Amino acid sequence: MRETSSILDKNSKVTSIFIPDVRGGYESLEVVSSILAVTTRVHAGSGVIRLLEHDPTLLTRRVQTLQAFSSNRFFLGVGTGPPGPKPGKSVIAMLERLDELKEGFRAFPGGVGPPETYVATLKRGIARRAVGRTDGLLLNFCSPRHANGLIAAVKRQMVSPIEFACYLKIFLSSQSDENALRLLLQEFLNYDSIPQYHEMFLQDGTAKAISEIKQSDHWNSGSVEVPKELVRVSLANPRSEELHRYVQSFRKAGVSLPVIYPYFPADEKSEFRFETVKRILNVV
Repeated sequence: MRETSSILDKNSKVTSIFIPDVRGGYESLEVVSSILAVTTRVHAGSGVIRLLEHDPTLLTRRVQTLQAFSSNRFFLGVGTGPPGPKPGKSVIAMLERLDELKEGFRAFPGGVGPPETYVATLKRGIARRAVGRTDGLLLNFCSPRHANGLIAAVKRQMVSPIEFACYLKIFLSSQSDENALRLLLQEFLNYDSIPQYHEMFLQDGTAKAISEIKQSDHWNSGSVEVPKELVRVSLANPRSEELHRYVQSFRKAGVSLPVIYPYFPADEKSEFRFETVKRILNVV
């Protein structure tokens, strides 16, 4: 982590490092803290934490500390987490909590600024509600077409510009292209089991392809072929020119901050991970 963070910090093309908060994995804000401690330029933050699960007072103190000791390079990415039986109420509660936190941020001592905030969004309704209350929106696992539709809908009500960030997931394996492809397909199946993502896949035109993969298990052991609908969303072991076109397709769709999110097998060699990060930086 230290060596990778140092390389990212020295590359002027990298402005922000988003650290997801995965259940059962490392705690996002702790990882962010370690990154900010070994860098001097790049910004780092959560991408995203489930805001309603955090004590507001404690979170405000943690944010103040991260900002103070990083020269204001921390940003806060938030989402609802599992929306429960009444998703609309969860979104409203999350945005109200964000408003409360921002009030606390404004009371930080001199020299400690309030952090930039990002709200995770899959739907236009959530995005519209968040406009005017956040510095950016964070999309995930969608096509450029879906991103463009959401961004266009939001821009009509914007008074001041915001960042449109989007996770661009690429799956990589040093063993074989098939291994990387299986990682990609499994990720689509995992996300499709989450109701709000399944609904987004329906809107995005990828749900049918995912359903066909689910019904046919041969990809898990035999030959692997990824439907073209999914290739617009994610890539596996991409060549340099393919990766460049992929990132550019999101930029053209209106994504102002593409967030490259590399996935590796759990047993992948650290040397391959490190060299892959350097290659990505040269391409994008």
